[in-house]
Amino acid sequence: MTQRAGSQSVSEIPQRERVELILGQLDQLPTLPAVAAHLLAVTSSDESSAQDVVEIVESDTALTAAILKLVRRADLGARGEPMTVPRAVTLLGFSAVRNAVLSVQLYEAFSRPDENRRAAATRKGVWQHSLAVACAAEAIGELVGGPGMGGEAFVCGLLHDIGKIALDACLPKSYARVTERVERQYACICDAEREVFGLDHTVAGKRLAERWQLPQAIGECTWLHHQSFDALPSSVVFSRLVRIVHLADNLVRREGIGFSGYGYVDDVDELAGELGVGGDGLGGVLQRLPERMEPFRELVGLDDGRGRREYAASLVTANRQLAQINAKLAAANRRLEVRSACLAALENFTKGLTERDRISDVCVTAAESIRAMLGAERASAFFGEASSRCIHVGCSQTREQCRADSIIDLGESPDAAGAELIRSIPPAQGFIAAPDGCRIIWQRCTGMQPRDPLWMLPLMGGEAAAGGVLVPAEENAIVRFVSAPAECEALSAAMGLALMSAKARIESERTNEELLDLNRRLTVVQRELVRTRSISMIAAMAAGAAHELNNPLAVISGRAQMELGRCPDEESVRALKIIIERTGQVTQIVTDLMHFAKPAPPRPVTRRLPDLLEPLCQHWRASSSLREDQLIVSLADREAAVYADPQQLREALDAVVSNALQATKRETARLHINSPSRASDETVRIVVEDNGVGMTREVLEHAIDPFFSSRPAGRGRGLGLSRTHRLLGINGGRLRLESTPDVGTRVTIELPARPPTS
Repeated sequence: MTQRAGSQSVSEIPQRERVELILGQLDQLPTLPAVAAHLLAVTSSDESSAQDVVEIVESDTALTAAILKLVRRADLGARGEPMTVPRAVTLLGFSAVRNAVLSVQLYEAFSRPDENRRAAATRKGVWQHSLAVACAAEAIGELVGGPGMGGEAFVCGLLHDIGKIALDACLPKSYARVTERVERQYACICDAEREVFGLDHTVAGKRLAERWQLPQAIGECTWLHHQSFDALPSSVVFSRLVRIVHLADNLVRREGIGFSGYGYVDDVDELAGELGVGGDGLGGVLQRLPERMEPFRELVGLDDGRGRREYAASLVTANRQLAQINAKLAAANRRLEVRSACLAALENFTKGLTERDRISDVCVTAAESIRAMLGAERASAFFGEASSRCIHVGCSQTREQCRADSIIDLGESPDAAGAELIRSIPPAQGFIAAPDGCRIIWQRCTGMQPRDPLWMLPLMGGEAAAGGVLVPAEENAIVRFVSAPAECEALSAAMGLALMSAKARIESERTNEELLDLNRRLTVVQRELVRTRSISMIAAMAAGAAHELNNPLAVISGRAQMELGRCPDEESVRALKIIIERTGQVTQIVTDLMHFAKPAPPRPVTRRLPDLLEPLCQHWRASSSLREDQLIVSLADREAAVYADPQQLREALDAVVSNALQATKRETARLHINSPSRASDETVRIVVEDNGVGMTREVLEHAIDPFFSSRPAGRGRGLGLSRTHRLLGINGGRLRLESTPDVGTRVTIELPARPPTS
């Protein structure tokens, strides 16, 4: 097997690529020896006969010799009678023959005569440990389920650490570093394997069992034999065999038989009690263990010449109490590590929150906390409601990198993917396999497909789930959190509560903003309504008064003109001229009232702003003697147009500019006419600003009222801004005034940019 990939050593390759490389090399290992595979299949079938087993053994002379030797050693059969393979199989039984053949075949398949002394000793220690676990598992299986269970347990125990042998066979130099680190630092071999390879021997063994197409029971035992009983996934089919191998493995590790790479041992008595094996039964298993092991040790060549007593005496009983204490401490430590990880994640989550967080910000903080807890590359969180097709999302990255599109639309209706996904989340107390719809969320949120199984921690919004944290990870990284349901539930509840709080706060802020805006608009509408009704009443009254005044004024003016031609003296002529002049002024007032009360219907057309404003500016400069720098016109877009009656708009602008000129001193006057509108705007704004005397608050409130004027009596009729307001209103526009005393006034005219759509 190759030790390097290109010019890099295994430990220098990035972890994900390193795992794929090693799993690929496991696929290149030799298949299970044909004889062993055939025998395993035959002895597992209810239709097989003794003759089938005899034919397999007789096909290999070495196996024939080993089986006959095993019969002689067991002192079975009558002395002096010839021993044949059929008779040996009958005397030993299917299970014993199968166990012997598997032991010999597997040991020979993975033996390397060229390895150094240290590696050979380690490999021998692994085989001694595996053989001891097999014999112990067989004895425990017989106690728990009878001879049939014992035979299956032997095979599972023999192969439970096959992942160590496989990793050693693939990468011997790297695995030598693993064993050195374990012996030097008293480290857990699984941790050392993951640090060097990116995976441990349980995953490697599972992969090898799948490649060899071994029975599912063997695959589950190789993968899960280090998991405590309460941490086994619910999907495990052969949980009883897994528990038997787990107990046998801990028993052998406690007795120090062979090389296991573990410095801690679970409480064997507690494990035995959970399986229904009493203290006497466990003591009998331990007492007969050397006797069970010895025939197999001789068959595979592990016998070092020591007898049973010497072998039993070699078991270091002095360390038993310390091992038991260490086992309890180790189990408690593992539980504390998981709880500590959950509490650390909860602390990181709460510290990462702020009072102004959006829902997506809380999702980001939750995802980052779970990612750090599991040591994953990335995580994401989502939050939604069962009544909506949209969900809020956040990925485990900095807030600056969090994309603005933190809301994902997953369907075309409330019954589509978003709502359906939220309703499908169970109220679990820990990690679960993510529902299928979550893969869409992961892809939309991260832009990639998960390469590992996708898991989810449901986030509870009260009694129902309202979201979840998604993280791709191997099952080994997740299953250990099964032992801390309370901590996972607290983590889930805290994150769900933070999301619900952010949602409630945002909805409250939005409601307050909408109420304030509604109140503002209501005030404006009420003011406009009162003003409009007042103007309408005044206009109706003015129209009636003008109609009644027109006839008397016409008679007075006509009679005065007739008398002017017949009057002989100058004094009378001068008096009649004054009457005619004043009558004309009153007539003009009446005409203005009629125009205010009943303006002509507008004839709107679309005109470019420059075509409207530039001629008016020339007129204003000429009539007011303003310099170029005193009357400034600026347009944001010379293509912007307005849709209004040109004549009425000119009249309105004339009134606004006239008021501005009257409010300023001629020598220091400065008017700025500005249009910030663009051609694409729906509304065109024309702003007229002056540096005049400005208006007080009281004057500003009544500036648009008819007949109101802040100037001395006789200086104006107070209809300028009122008529402007009325003309703009019938053209679909509006007028807004802003003024500050001694600073100036700003008048904003808003008009439609194009005809209204029907």
